[in-house]
Amino acid sequence: MSDTPAPSGATRVLVIGSTGYLGRYVARSFAEAGYHVAALQRPGGRPVDPRYPAVPGDLADPASLRTAAEGFDLVVHAGRIEGEAEREGVEAILASGVRLIHTSGADVLGPGHTSEDTVPEPPRCVAWRAPVERAVRAGGGILVRPGLIYGDNGGVVPDQLLPVAAALGAGLYYERRGIRWPAVHVADLAELYPLVAEKAAPGTAWNGVAETITVDELAAATGGGAAVCRPTTDNPPAEIADIVELYVMDHEVSSERTRRELGWRPKYLEAIAYLREECAAALAARGPRPVR
Repeated sequence: MSDTPAPSGATRVLVIGSTGYLGRYVARSFAEAGYHVAALQRPGGRPVDPRYPAVPGDLADPASLRTAAEGFDLVVHAGRIEGEAEREGVEAILASGVRLIHTSGADVLGPGHTSEDTVPEPPRCVAWRAPVERAVRAGGGILVRPGLIYGDNGGVVPDQLLPVAAALGAGLYYERRGIRWPAVHVADLAELYPLVAEKAAPGTAWNGVAETITVDELAAATGGGAAVCRPTTDNPPAEIADIVELYVMDHEVSSERTRRELGWRPKYLEAIAYLREECAAALAARGPRPVR
């Protein structure tokens, strides 16, 4: 159960992306915190959880998002449609006059040591996040920036990294050891959203980062203890071709202000050990591995 105090009154929240990996945790977190949760139902999409009233809307149709948002006290955007369409959707929701919490990503901040107050300098592969963030903050919305989201056999690790490890017989990293990434367990991240709803001021940004891991350790965890290093000049596997730039972006993201001001207390602080066990089970289920 969430430690967030129940909101005053009958606060109605519309969750966008409730059938997705993060979104289903976010919807549950708000429900447990005492909110009345509804879920956006996109045309042809997976049916939303029957516990939540379905509200029609389409991420590719900004006008439908404005209509869907009307009548709610809060919209929480945990879906994803990259680029200009995401910015237009954000602006449409904000035009409804409803409060918005929007999910960005810690990678938008760029390399080096960064914090909630860092001006984003995103790498090219996620450059689209910066104008989305500016639109959110300019309209009085609030940003949540997760690190690598893991846990419950979901997210980037099983969807993109594990297939590469299964094909190669080892996890893959690029250029050198020691490149740092921020990470957060999906359950911990979901608990941040009600805290943001209750305590964060309009136009602010908060970093959903529980710890820092290294890419080579992550590669070994996905590869059952084995990892290989390649230069970025090699042709990358299709599963990670769009994020190779991130593999060599060393970034350590602070969430100190998020924890101090919002009272967020992540419980999962051993990402590599967790993923080592989870990935080993997933690889075993796949059967014999190739000889490298």
